[in-house]
Amino acid sequence: MWSLATETKQGLQVRTELPPMTTDPQYNVGFTWARQYGFRVVKDFGGKFALGVSVEGPQTTIGGRGFSSMQAAGATTSQNFFVNAPGAGGGLFNAFDATGYTVNKAPDFIVKAAFDPGFGHYEVFGIVSTFRNRIYPCDVVSPQATNGSGTVVLNGPALTGTSTGVACLDSTGAQLTSPSTVNAFNDTRTGGGFGASARWPLFNKKLDFGIKGVAGDGIGRYGSAQLADVTFRPDGTQALIRTAHGLATFEFHATPKLDIFAYYGGEYAWRAGYTGYMIDNITTSQSLSTTACDPAVDPTCPASGFNTTATTITTHNTSNTKTGGYGSPFANNSGCSAELVPAGTSAPSAGSNCAGDVRFIYEGTLGFWHKVYQGPKGGLRWSIQYSYFAKTGWSGNNGIQPKAVNNMVWTSFRYYLP
Repeated sequence: MWSLATETKQGLQVRTELPPMTTDPQYNVGFTWARQYGFRVVKDFGGKFALGVSVEGPQTTIGGRGFSSMQAAGATTSQNFFVNAPGAGGGLFNAFDATGYTVNKAPDFIVKAAFDPGFGHYEVFGIVSTFRNRIYPCDVVSPQATNGSGTVVLNGPALTGTSTGVACLDSTGAQLTSPSTVNAFNDTRTGGGFGASARWPLFNKKLDFGIKGVAGDGIGRYGSAQLADVTFRPDGTQALIRTAHGLATFEFHATPKLDIFAYYGGEYAWRAGYTGYMIDNITTSQSLSTTACDPAVDPTCPASGFNTTATTITTHNTSNTKTGGYGSPFANNSGCSAELVPAGTSAPSAGSNCAGDVRFIYEGTLGFWHKVYQGPKGGLRWSIQYSYFAKTGWSGNNGIQPKAVNNMVWTSFRYYLP
C-alpha cells in the first residue's frame, strides 16, 4: 500500500492519499511516497486529530562508488561487505535484479499525526530505518611480496584487510593472502528523519496550496528521485547519506470540468566521501621459455628440437589510498561532458571519468486536466503537461560540476469505465 509517509486528504485513512495530479503522479520530484507491504494502526479523534503508527517493508538503496574490492579482468570478484540477499526478481526496487532484497535488521517504523482543525490539513511524522550489512574484513588482501619463483608479482602496498582492527591470519598465524570469511561480523546503523506538510483550500476551495518537506539520514528512497540511502566506508561499514526533499503544490479548480496544476519539487543529498579504500587489480599473463632438446634421445622432444614452456604470472596492482563514497571531493569528473560512441544499437556508452553523484535534483511542472464527459456512461478526460527537469552533481577534484537538463511534454487521453 501507499506508505504512511504519503500525504492524505483528511485524517490518516488508507486510499485518501494525495498524489500530484500529473500524468504519472508518483514520479514527480519531491513527492514523498513508497509502495510497500505494511501494517498500520490509526486512531481518529472526532475527525479533528488522528494518530497513526505503521510497520513497513524495509529497503536499502546504495549510492557512491570506489568501494574496497578485489578485481580481475575488469570486474569485481569480491568485496568486503554484503548487503543484499537473493530473491525473486520483481517489484519496484528489484524489477530485474534477483539479488535486490536487503538484509535490514528490522522493518521501517513510521509515526504520524494529522490535524484537521477546520481550515487546512496538517501532518507531522517521523521515520526510523535500521540498516544492516555483513562485513568481511579479510576479503581484500594480497600477497605480501613477490614470491621466489616470480609467478606472483606485487605492485603497490601489501593489503592486510580493512581497518577494522581485526587480524587477518590463518590457523597457523600467517597473514592471509587470499579472500577469507575470517572474523566476519554484522554492522547495524539506525537512520531516520522527520517530515511535515500543510495544505490549505483558498478562495472558496478554488485553489489548493500545499507544501511538504522531509529530511533525515538514510531515507532518500522515500522521495521520487530515489536518492540513495547509504554508501560504504573503506572498512565496509555503512555511512548513511543525509537527504532532504520537498514539494510545493498549486491546484486551481477553474471550473467543475477544468483543473490546472503547478508543482515545484527538489531533492538534495549531502556528501559522504572518504579516502583509504583498498583495491587489488589482478591481471594474468604468460611467460614463454625455450630449451633445446634432442628428438633422437627424448621422445617428448618436438621435431624442431626445442621445448617451449608457458608460465602463468599473476600480478597484483594494489592501492590503499583510493577515494570513494558518495559525492567525494576527490572524484574525477573530467569525462562528464564527453560523449562516447555507443556500445551497441540499443546501448549507449557507460562513459568514463564521471562520478556524477547527485547533489540536487529538481522539477517544475505545469499542466491541466479537462473532463470532456462525466456521467452514467463513464468519464472522458485529457491532459497536457510540461515539466522542466534538472539535476546537478557534486564537483570533484577538477572543479567540474556535472549537470543534466530535460524538457518533457506529456499528453494523456483517458476513458474511465462507469
